[in-house]
Amino acid sequence: MKVNKSHLLIGALLVVALVVLALIVRPMIMRRSGTIGLDQLLETGRAHLETAQYAEAVADLEAAIKIDAGASEAHFLLGQAYNRTGNLQKAADEFRTVLALDPDNAAAHHNLGVTYFQLQDPNAAAAEFKTALELEPDDPDTHYQLGATYLILALPATDPLASPDPQLVEQAVAEFEAALKLKENMPEALIGLGNVYIQQANYTTAITVLQRAVEQAPDSPEAYYALGGAYAQSGDTAKACDAYSRFLALNPPSTWQTQGEQAMTALGCP
Repeated sequence: MKVNKSHLLIGALLVVALVVLALIVRPMIMRRSGTIGLDQLLETGRAHLETAQYAEAVADLEAAIKIDAGASEAHFLLGQAYNRTGNLQKAADEFRTVLALDPDNAAAHHNLGVTYFQLQDPNAAAAEFKTALELEPDDPDTHYQLGATYLILALPATDPLASPDPQLVEQAVAEFEAALKLKENMPEALIGLGNVYIQQANYTTAITVLQRAVEQAPDSPEAYYALGGAYAQSGDTAKACDAYSRFLALNPPSTWQTQGEQAMTALGCP
């Protein structure tokens, strides 16, 4: 039977050289146990996840695994709960357990890739996203996530002034475009492309793409932050200040807020 098809978002905003990643957790198809106690724990654990009651979700799902250590759905949901609480190593362990039980589970490969990315292992993340796409080639979220990971891998690890790896940048662009073909005007993919164009100093195209992202996701601080950077690099200070002001009005996390305020100060924004 199928688990609820709603998407869960993992993680906070990540900024690496103007790369913005929305980390998207995928649903999965699971077998269900006939054990009433197990089913009840899975139901309450899932409900606690959906209402951000993560400690309660962990308790329910750990109890479910004690009833049936082979319940892959319990391991999958527990991986989500651990990730939400920042226990990334345990989250990775749970997703690996799902894959030991069901190696062809695309959602578990995707979620393990997300967790590896959060653990700052983009090479391992890329491998999981590629496997997920072999299993589900028409998943726009995984195409986007792989593109974002390629963009991180393209950035020089030791010399921030060095140019990004052009081959990896092209691979990133290809994945963002694949996501957009499958999901037209996907905001995350548009932001990813916009950041590529900023890196390539193609500010006019970056602004056009990021304006589309803002239209699709007017409450997205990521979109306004990137758009502010594109305007600033193009020399349009007034529009850069406006984009950064809109970014700050969306109450981004404190680290981002500080960066936005510093950008506005550097531009001399009112």
